Amino acid sequence: MSKSNKHAYFVGGGLASLAGAVYLLEDGEFKGENIHIIEALPILGGSNDGAGTKKEGFICRGGRMLNEETYENFWDLANRIPSLEVPNISVKDEILAFDHANPTQAKARLIDKDGNILPVTNMQFNTGDRMKMVKLFFADENDLDNITIRDWFDDHFFTTNFWYMWQTTFAWQEWSSIFEFQRYMKRMLLEFSRIETLEGVTRTPYNQYESVILPLKAFLDQHKVDFSLRKTVTDLDFADDDGITVTEIECINAEGNTEKITVNEGDLVFFTNGCITDNSNNGDYYTPAKYLPSNPPSFALWRKIANKKPGTLGNPDPFFTKPDETKWYSFTPTFKGHNFLKLIEEYTGNKPGSGALMTFKDSSWRMSIVVAAQPHFKAQGDDTTILWGYGLYPDAVGDYVKKPMIDCTGEEILTELIHHLHFEKHEQEIKDSVINVIPCMMPYIDALFQPRAKKDRPAVVPEGSTNLAMISQFVEIPEDMVFTEEYSVRAARIAVYTLLGLDKKVTPVTEYWKKPDVLAKAIHTSYRN
Repeated sequence: MSKSNKHAYFVGGGLASLAGAVYLLEDGEFKGENIHIIEALPILGGSNDGAGTKKEGFICRGGRMLNEETYENFWDLANRIPSLEVPNISVKDEILAFDHANPTQAKARLIDKDGNILPVTNMQFNTGDRMKMVKLFFADENDLDNITIRDWFDDHFFTTNFWYMWQTTFAWQEWSSIFEFQRYMKRMLLEFSRIETLEGVTRTPYNQYESVILPLKAFLDQHKVDFSLRKTVTDLDFADDDGITVTEIECINAEGNTEKITVNEGDLVFFTNGCITDNSNNGDYYTPAKYLPSNPPSFALWRKIANKKPGTLGNPDPFFTKPDETKWYSFTPTFKGHNFLKLIEEYTGNKPGSGALMTFKDSSWRMSIVVAAQPHFKAQGDDTTILWGYGLYPDAVGDYVKKPMIDCTGEEILTELIHHLHFEKHEQEIKDSVINVIPCMMPYIDALFQPRAKKDRPAVVPEGSTNLAMISQFVEIPEDMVFTEEYSVRAARIAVYTLLGLDKKVTPVTEYWKKPDVLAKAIHTSYRN
């Protein structure tokens, strides 16, 4: 059978699946109509989202940080996709041109309870902190199974400027995996030396859905790739032997009917085993988002197929069984006019898009906000503005609104934010300009950071697999770090090249942690006053 007659099935419609489809088309010589992307939701993009209207308000569940130096395979993908906005350039060129014209240089990374913008060039490490960091840097990751950040570091570490900035930039918890923390310290060593300004952050012109997912979908549409939305995959059947060969995909369609797709010899299956935005729920200005942790669908499917092939398809339990440890609460306020953003600009010295994450370090919710360049959504127009924020400790009672963040409406979250900024005298005019504040509860958003054993994450192409690859934030890719666009694209590219046996190279992880100049800057940063 020639490659052109093979079919490929992607379970899940997130970035990894869209990237995998591109690599099948461009490098695997697949016909577009033979590539099938099956997604339970009515929209593609997975956790790369962005939605809303000027009337109802806009919502981002989160924002994916890009990095020009370290996202090797993401940029390869983006370079293959034409921009929807600018003729004759790629998405890569479009993003980098926008970012270079709007560089990040944050001036208000940490804010205390009195509203003071704190000096943060000093990481505030003591000798013990530095010794622990060095020990971690050289530790064998195979010795770090099930160890947490809190297990590794002493109390002082969690009071440093470094921890407040590093924690909120990447959404760490004290109980997160030290294995993953080590991967980040190595992979993002460039960012360690500029964490106080986040100047290494690469911004997209709009939210990631519009800047990345829509151009990808348009490209795949041009090649006649088959998208099946509102269709939920409920099981994968395997050949009755010791290997891993998918023979059938079971689905439930939008009408509630069961469908079975036969996987023929030579066909391929790509499974997104785990989704960090499973069971997310939105509220509004008057209504809290609901906490609905029960039965995350991607976990249920992963668990079901892992049970069929014990020891080869990973173990989802460490990631998806403790939602109280993996949840946080984000919020997206939408305003008429520019009043609130102008107040923030005057306060911080950063125009929208030039700053980065602002963290209220004494906030009981550990609340942070980002003001992106406006408009962040194409539909905003010139008269509408938005910002985004999140709280890492949603069960804590607020400092000004005396209830847990998880129980708060959009208005109550905005009230807490206004008071942390000490904009009380402007409170009424700010609230008069509100279109909506949409809170979002995500029970599994931090699942990928949970402490676990290295073997709990399956290989992209498990041992013994003839036609199945796993593509998600929950696969094991040596040296790379999860919670990034790069991880999804790298997984997809590895999957395609490996299953097809292509003599093509996946761009390797750039080992900045071995470069003398990067190491020297990092050491200097750790002692900086």
